[in-house]
This record gives sequence, structure tokens and C-alpha cells, in this order.
Amino acid sequence: MKLLNRTKMLIKASVVIAIALAFIMPVSALTSKTQIVANLNEPKNILGRGEWTQEASGFTTASRGIRFLDAVDNMTAWAIAYDGSGGNAATTDFTMTTDGGNLWTPNYILASAGYGLGNIWGLSGTVAYASLFNQDGAQDTVCGSYKTANGGSTWTQLGHYPISFCNNVIFWNENEGVVLGDTLDGYFEDYYTSDGGTTWTRVPQANYSGLAAQSGEGGWTGVVDAVGDTVIFGTNLGNVYISHDRGHTWFASYSGASTGGLNGGVNDLAFKDGTHGLVAHDNGVTYDLFETMDGGVSWAPVTYSGTCFSSGLAYLPGTANKYVSVGAATGSSGASYSLDGGHSWINYDEMANIQMLATDFVDGEIGWAGGFNTDDVTDGMFKHMPSENPEPAFSINIVGGKGFIVTIRNIGDGAATNVTCDVTIEGGLFIKPKAFSGTQATLGSGGNFTVIGAPKGIGLGLLKPKPTIKINVNCTEGIGATYTVTAKIFFSKITI
Repeated sequence: MKLLNRTKMLIKASVVIAIALAFIMPVSALTSKTQIVANLNEPKNILGRGEWTQEASGFTTASRGIRFLDAVDNMTAWAIAYDGSGGNAATTDFTMTTDGGNLWTPNYILASAGYGLGNIWGLSGTVAYASLFNQDGAQDTVCGSYKTANGGSTWTQLGHYPISFCNNVIFWNENEGVVLGDTLDGYFEDYYTSDGGTTWTRVPQANYSGLAAQSGEGGWTGVVDAVGDTVIFGTNLGNVYISHDRGHTWFASYSGASTGGLNGGVNDLAFKDGTHGLVAHDNGVTYDLFETMDGGVSWAPVTYSGTCFSSGLAYLPGTANKYVSVGAATGSSGASYSLDGGHSWINYDEMANIQMLATDFVDGEIGWAGGFNTDDVTDGMFKHMPSENPEPAFSINIVGGKGFIVTIRNIGDGAATNVTCDVTIEGGLFIKPKAFSGTQATLGSGGNFTVIGAPKGIGLGLLKPKPTIKINVNCTEGIGATYTVTAKIFFSKITI
């Protein structure tokens, strides 16, 4: 299928540290009201959410962009490149590291022009697999899956399957793997092997369930993920194919991703496990997200806050529900993270306006994201490391209606202990009580708790002073947050 297009531009980074706090009203009609976002200026919490550093991807040709990246462990990663100078043409160039990113070693699979790599999948610093296709249309016998056993110095073809188009290849070990193609003879052309690629068996049509393949439907190169025995790929029509038995049987469902735009359907995906995951459609600026909680049986659109960038999406293994997005689109470049499965996104402000491409992570919140290189010793890769001293940080959300609900969320990387939330209403005319509080013994990263208030009184908005809701949050670690909002209270119904 057609490669995903990215536009290159160079913009300097700026550093801004802030916490966004939301006020929504009322409780009884949340979806019909406008969210009002205020900036918290004091105190300023530096979020303990990991740091990015630049590395050189090693390519001698300038403007090589990273199309797909596979992190194997905290020392090893493989990535494939494309021509980011303006043509966006695919290449057979790749780069890899075995020392944690200090040195990236580039190479290529074929010297012949006209071919490209769909994805690359590493098992170690010596063994990796790649899918190769012909850019000029008809796929020939050079196309198919390739393997290296010597760190990328040489590659051996494992077969020219799939005949339709070799989108992606996944191997769980040196024996078991799959190659994924487009539709052929009315259903998807996917193969599995149990002998390292010596022989391949096409998945029979009877082993596909759910939605039937449609005319013109195909997979995207690089739009694939695997976790445990589960492998997932997305199509240009917005469908998601999931196998829980290493590619022997498949179930297809419609995610909700639009078939419009430059690249229709599912343009990216990231799964936490075989049950929970996100798929994304590039709307030209950011990602539209859709989530499943039941292994792809059903999907729901995600109405999120913040920015989910549209060049890469990854789940961070070992975390409760953390995802990272990266972007390289004009006017939407940088990185963000979510602690709640993609429903709210927080920018890495120091990466603002820096173009970042495909990303992947391993345990310990260690990962990489691609970029564009200047030469063989300058730029092209970013590495993410967890904070040396992870700290909690808090966001405050208050919703008004019949009374109010204050939600405290830990948006940092460190856990908070003995968290207190004190809410005080001043001004107006009240019948007690007018103070509320709540505590949480431990609030892990991404965790939240609520304080519910039911004030009784009046504050018609014409009386002075107007009612003011003050919220103070503190914890044993010494991190705090405050938020103050002016309100109108009509016999316990709160508005602003």
C-alpha cells in the first residue's frame, strides 16, 4: 500500500512548563457544555515524566526520516528510513543500535532502486526481520520477508510471500512468524511459519471471522503491533484484524477510523495487551483515536483533551495505562504522553515544534523516536529515559451541577502519598457547611480521586463578594497545586 506521507521542516525548540486545569459545568449535561481551561501559574510543578535526548541515526545521506522503529530491549533497537528531503520515497535503508543508542549503525538490504521496507522486527542485536516491497506497482519475486543473523551485515530472503504486497513481518522467535499482505482472491493474504520461514502456510479463508474483506481493502506498511501471542494490523478502510494465536486465525472489526484523508483508515495502532488498545487515524494535524477494551470486538471513539500528535503512537510496557505520541506535521510537531489510556494528553514542552517520527518503548519507560538527520553524526534519533527522580504532579478538575465534584489526578511519574484536597467556599450567603475535604493514602501515576461537595446557600452573582471556590492539594512529597474559581450558587446549583 501507499506509504504514509510526512512533511519536513526545521523549527527550534522552546521550553515551557505549565499545568492545565479544567473547569466543566454542569454535572447533569457535561457533553453539552464548553470546557474552560485555565493555566496554573503558582506553584509550578516540573512534571516527572521522563526526558528526551538527541542521538545521531548514522545515515550519511541527509534528511533520512524514520518510518518504523522496533525497540527490542533497553540496549537494542532497529529502525527503517525513508527519503525525507521532499519526495518521501521509501528506501531499503535501516539503522540499529546495540549500546542503548550511543552508536547507531546504518546499512541497507538491497542496493537496487525502486524497493522499500514496510517494517523491521528485531529479536536481538544480531537477528532481525524486514518486509520488502516494490514501489513501482507489480510485486516481483524480490519482494517478501528477509532475515539477518549478523546484525544487518547481510540479509537472506525467506520467500516472496505475500504475492499481493508484503506489508509487514512479525517473528516471535526464530521459528514462529507471520507475513501480512493485502487482499487476494477475496480475502487477506497472510501467512504463518513454524520453521523459520523455510515453508509458509497461507491462512485459509475459513480462519477469518467478523467482517469480510472488501474490494480494494489492504493493509498499511508499518501499521502493525504484537504483544504476547496477539498480532494486530489495520487497513485502509478502517478495519482492524486481530489474531490471538500468532496469526493462525483472525477476527476483523470496524474501528470507526475514517476512510478519508491522505491515508484512509487506520494509520497507527498501539496495544497494551490482547484486550486493550488504541488505533489512530491521521486527520492531517493530530490523531483521531479509537479504543477497544475487549480485544477488538467493539470500538469507541476517544474524545480526548490535549494533543495526540500524528506521526507515532506507542504504549509503554509495564505501566498502568501510559501512551506516548509524537508528531512531525506542520504546526503540530513534538511529543505528548497520556496516563489514562489516551483520554488526556500532556505535552513534553521541551520538545515543542521539534519534528519527531515513529516511536517504540520497552520496559522501564525506555524508548526511541525517529527524526530527520543532518549528516551521519548529527540528529535523526531521540531517546526517552525515565526521570532520575520521578515526582508526582497534580491536575485539578471541578464540575458543577447539583453540588460539585473535584477530581484530583496524578499526572506525574512518581507516586504521591497522603494526598489531601481541601475545598473552601468563601463569599455569598451560606448555610453551613461551606468547607469540604478528601484524602488518599496513595495516588499512583495516572491515578485519581474525587471530593464531592453539596453547599447550601445563595449567591445570585449580584451580591458582593461573589462566591469563590478555592482548592488546595498537597502530599507528603511536598508537591502541591492550587486552583481558584469564581462561581454563582443558586440553592446548591453551581454555575460560573
